[in-house]
Amino acid sequence: MGISSMPAPKDSLLGFVLYNAAASVAILSGLVRAALLFLGVSAPSSSPWEAEEERQQSVTVTAVGPTLADRFRSRFRPSRFGRRRGGGAGSGGADCRVCLVRFEPESVVNRLPCGHLFHRACLETWLDYDHATCPLCRHRLLPAADDELRQTVPEPRLVRF
Repeated sequence: MGISSMPAPKDSLLGFVLYNAAASVAILSGLVRAALLFLGVSAPSSSPWEAEEERQQSVTVTAVGPTLADRFRSRFRPSRFGRRRGGGAGSGGADCRVCLVRFEPESVVNRLPCGHLFHRACLETWLDYDHATCPLCRHRLLPAADDELRQTVPEPRLVRF
């Protein structure tokens, strides 16, 4: 029983020593590489295949155009809680449904198209995760990309000859 691929000392002393030396070097290089990665220093790649894999893994994706939070900020302006007449926003017991904290007088809030109120910071954190809906009722905050494109590009006019 045991691992059959390992040479036994009785078979060949030279094979046994070489095998154990190679295994020890491999383990030691793995430990050194792990320590360098832990310290934040990039370890040199030992083969061209590993270097290619590292290049493929280190590809960063950059967003083209404004982010969802930027588009939301350009369309909706925050307001101060309690400034509306009629007790709508200033009614007692209102709280942010994201952080579950009551709105303080004069705190900065956003009112969504569906009517829900949220702290500005809470809503922007929600939008930073690329959620394009109300955190409470899932109503769409911004029109879909196709709808925006239709609004910015005029419809072609038919011309009769």
